[in-house]
Amino acid sequence: MKMVSKDEVEEALKEVMDPELGVSLVDLNLIKDITIEGDVVRIKMTLTSPFCPLSGYIVNQVKEKVESLGVKAEVDLIF
Repeated sequence: MKMVSKDEVEEALKEVMDPELGVSLVDLNLIKDITIEGDVVRIKMTLTSPFCPLSGYIVNQVKEKVESLGVKAEVDLIF
């Protein structure tokens, strides 16, 4: 089981950009909470708009980036 820190997850998420603004989700303050339980990272995040047409793409980018650290990612969208 791989263990990651909240800092490692945040660093990875800095590479996920809002496709319309070209700014990272972390810098836009869209990542609201990160919890780590064993090898599962749960991310609560929001989007710039609840009707964002790219929401599925952005959530997949977040999951892929976190899972590249060797853990499982679960993403909850909150508004």
